[in-house]
Amino acid sequence: MSAVLTGHCHCGAIRVEFEPGKPVAELPLRACQCGFCRRHGSRTTSDPASRLHIEVAPGALTRYRFGRRATDALICADCGVYVASLIEVEGRAFATLNVAGVGFEAFADRTPEPAVYDYETDEAKLARRLSRWTPTVLVETSPSA
Repeated sequence: MSAVLTGHCHCGAIRVEFEPGKPVAELPLRACQCGFCRRHGSRTTSDPASRLHIEVAPGALTRYRFGRRATDALICADCGVYVASLIEVEGRAFATLNVAGVGFEAFADRTPEPAVYDYETDEAKLARRLSRWTPTVLVETSPSA
């Protein structure tokens, strides 16, 4: 296992800890070609052998659904950074992490592979995500009393 990578959105209201299941150089790096990802300049990674923990400050999370409305794009409500996309299936969460959005320098010198998913069926999309995305824990913290 590689060392845990930590990062956050621009303002720090959404923080992530990513525990790679293999060396970072062996993890995929993708540039989805959908309009949302292109507009956000996203560069994403995911790996089913890795682990992702996302912690969100009170009121700082916006969930945006587009297209087939099956996935939540997690966006900081304070600074507007796209952090990850998340699905929840049978009580478990899986995500693909936008390494550009959380400032992971370990990926900075790599060129992402373009990815086009326009022609996948809903079933194929779900199967791909379940086989490739990272098991994730999302914690939305409560306001302090």
